[in-house]
Amino acid sequence: MQITAKMVAELREKSGAGMMKCKQALVACDGDMEKAMDELRKSGLASAGKRAGRATSNGIVLPLISADKRHVGFVEVNCETDFVAKTDAFIAFANNLAKLVLDHPEVKSVADLEKLTFEGQSIDDYRKSIIAKTGENCSISRAEHLDIPEGTEGLFDRYVHNKITGSEGGLLGVLVQLKVADKATAGKEEATKVAHQIALHIAMQDPIAVSEAEVSQEVKDREYKVGYEKAKIEQVEKAVNKALEKAGINPAHVDSEDHMRSNAAKGWITEEQVAQAKEIKTKVGEEAAKNLKEVMLQKIAEGRVAKFLKEGCLLDQTFLMDDTKTVKAYVDDASKELNSKLEVTAFRRWKCGEAAPKCEECGE
Repeated sequence: MQITAKMVAELREKSGAGMMKCKQALVACDGDMEKAMDELRKSGLASAGKRAGRATSNGIVLPLISADKRHVGFVEVNCETDFVAKTDAFIAFANNLAKLVLDHPEVKSVADLEKLTFEGQSIDDYRKSIIAKTGENCSISRAEHLDIPEGTEGLFDRYVHNKITGSEGGLLGVLVQLKVADKATAGKEEATKVAHQIALHIAMQDPIAVSEAEVSQEVKDREYKVGYEKAKIEQVEKAVNKALEKAGINPAHVDSEDHMRSNAAKGWITEEQVAQAKEIKTKVGEEAAKNLKEVMLQKIAEGRVAKFLKEGCLLDQTFLMDDTKTVKAYVDDASKELNSKLEVTAFRRWKCGEAAPKCEECGE
């Protein structure tokens, strides 16, 4: 059977494969379009397997919000290069998955998303078809559907940084959930603006939680332990440095073996001072470690945990748009202006690549 240019073009349009590959498939299948498509799919799946180990740190983060602002489909899809991330095929892939997640409240993870189908094919087969089209490994790193709870009023707003043309997504996506007192407030542009301003703040400040109540005890305990051990080291160093200065030795000149050797070679300290410094560091260090006050260490550790929470929790952070107030104060002021209580109840901040599968061979 004669293989025409029109047939090749049609198969290329359907498959996204190269012209020569399409022609070869049509020749091998005696012009049968469906069989040729199957052959290309088989080839695409095979090549996908070879690419499966490649790192996928580029891509698109896409928070898609429903028209009534009560539902969200949030996805992160990844590829190997920013070039492919900007292609029509990859952008369509991200957009279609986000719409799918938006339409399915049961999706709380990638595993949930993979239980669904897209245009009659499994999500994994759809992903592999994109690999065949782009020639790069592609992956789905995150997927989550979010809702304003039934019986409550609220809205979602988003901020996308480094937006990719042709998509509502970009390299950084922030989603903010704002609870409001009534439906009228939820429909006001001023309420959406509050959520958007907070999304901008989150993009820059990267908080760990909305408030301290959301920070697990495990995280607090870890920070306390780190602060406690750091306090012990600092108090010993403080005692040692004080003894070194009393002996006429600059602590910075003897803070490591390498510095001692290099500074002695430069004539900044003598060999006698090196020996004296080592003796002071050993004796004074041991003595200081024995006499550390437990209450003091605990207070320092507690102070560091408090600082960690203040700097890390959204509502306690200094508001990026007005450094005279906290985020909580900004929300409270907005509540007064709207004569309706506003409350930030949740947020998501996804940066492209941070959750993507790593390269199996290179560890990247």
